[in-house]
Amino acid sequence: MGTVKQRYKDTKAKEIVDHETGEIIDVSYAGLIERKSTNDISISSKAYVYLDTDQLFTLLANGITQVELALLVTVSNNLMIGSNICMINDDKPHTADSIAKMIGTSQQSVKLKLKSLEKIGAIYHGIMKENKRLGKVYIVNPHIIRKGHKMKQSLATIFDEIKRQY
Repeated sequence: MGTVKQRYKDTKAKEIVDHETGEIIDVSYAGLIERKSTNDISISSKAYVYLDTDQLFTLLANGITQVELALLVTVSNNLMIGSNICMINDDKPHTADSIAKMIGTSQQSVKLKLKSLEKIGAIYHGIMKENKRLGKVYIVNPHIIRKGHKMKQSLATIFDEIKRQY
């Protein structure tokens, strides 16, 4: 888990009370800040991945299998920030073979599931122009799962939101 921090609300203090005399003193000119707990916390972490639950429910309504969904989440465990490329580590992207080894199944089985995810628009397999040096890579649709807030512009030309099929 990331760093847990107490959240506070700061307001400009207008007056204070002298507890000995009961005198109310105007301090609105002094720039004093009163800090009160909001009873909330924030948790920060560099490892957060965002999951759009509306898109998830659309995938489920469109018939994605539990196995395909599990594979999508699994390959999203180490996304490159800003490009959503599925990575083994900081330097090397996943391949069908590396994914098969990671989940303990055959490469052929993984390729079939990856093709199915590609067909429904959940992933893309190809060369990303900003990361040509990596060659052909698997990229997760940032409308579904993403790491980071800012994405490469080329992802907008690759992916659309998942629409419900009737």
